[in-house]
Amino acid sequence: MIKLKEYTDIPDLRSPLVLIGMPGIALVGKLATLSIINSDSLKCSLYGEIYYHDFPPHVIINKAEIKMPKIVIYTKKLPDSYDHDLIVITGDYQPTTSLGIYALSDFICKLCKKFDTYLIVSMGAFVPETMGSKRQVYISSTQKKWIDFFLKSSTETTVILKGGYISGANGIIPAWSAIHYDIPGVCILADAMPLLQIDPAGSKELVRVINALFELKIDEDLLDRRIEEIESMTSEFLELMQKRRDEKQKPQPYIG
Repeated sequence: MIKLKEYTDIPDLRSPLVLIGMPGIALVGKLATLSIINSDSLKCSLYGEIYYHDFPPHVIINKAEIKMPKIVIYTKKLPDSYDHDLIVITGDYQPTTSLGIYALSDFICKLCKKFDTYLIVSMGAFVPETMGSKRQVYISSTQKKWIDFFLKSSTETTVILKGGYISGANGIIPAWSAIHYDIPGVCILADAMPLLQIDPAGSKELVRVINALFELKIDEDLLDRRIEEIESMTSEFLELMQKRRDEKQKPQPYIG
């Protein structure tokens, strides 16, 4: 059972660009979409929420308020200087089963078709064997022209994803939309550190690419603050570990 709760009438959007970031490795895609939704320069509006029985069977408590797991859908009517408007989709969880992921992906793709979407871009994380000094963003798409388009990003961080697989809704949605709804799909994955619960530095690289190619002027302040928090916590953790190693190496007093 999938239910859409609408909070506004269906927005009159011009063949929108859809940006999707479902929770995954280090929450990279989700943080990217949240930074877009909360960007002061965009001021996106909540259109609706998707509820689904295949989300984890529990509720979320925030300051004693009970909330169901959900997917949120935000929209933004951009100025006339833009050819397309914007839809941003993220959520608390992904479905718990393969069947659930496919069902939710189809529901979202069908909704995108209803809005006459011209392109779906999903965002997530890529775990490299080694992390370079400059994080890369890996591009895959259902159409070659969109691969070429993303490779032209002025960030000079985009590269082709040569092989492998993309699990979950972030991979299924752009592929499913092209096959069944004739909407081209792109998936962009930023280098991420999987040992971190959240990696806002990876999210920022995704936002930088979106800003460069679509000129959305998304604020990066929220991600910058998160990056500073993570760096501070990491530094404190490393100092603590070094202190413990030093204490272990001290000669123990002989008592006897």
